[in-house]
Amino acid sequence: MDKVVNIEERLASKRLKIQLEKHQGKIGAIQKLIQCSSCHFRCALCGQHLSESDCSSTIPSASFGFVFCDDCGEEFEEYLAVSRGEKSPEVSWHNEEWVKMWSAWLDYRRTINGFVGSPEFKSLLDELNR
Repeated sequence: MDKVVNIEERLASKRLKIQLEKHQGKIGAIQKLIQCSSCHFRCALCGQHLSESDCSSTIPSASFGFVFCDDCGEEFEEYLAVSRGEKSPEVSWHNEEWVKMWSAWLDYRRTINGFVGSPEFKSLLDELNR
């Protein structure tokens, strides 16, 4: 009986392989999004390439898991202070819409992290690594 093949498992595996091949472009786009958005050698907001010394920052953004270039890091620090009510905006464009923009960006990044942690994404990675 050890030589009996479970046809259901083989059919499911074949269907999954066909599905992965059919959607290879979409899977590639997701992989790029995840890899590029979590690269510690690029600014998390603008995407500017950073040197290794730029990536060892101790500013508040590091505690959020983000690496920013100097300019985006300053903007993020100010966003944190303004949104917590610790200070008033220093420049005219730091208005209500600016706060909403940063809030939406943080929601976007949290959503990406949630997707990466989902069982379905982990299953996709397992299948791609086979």
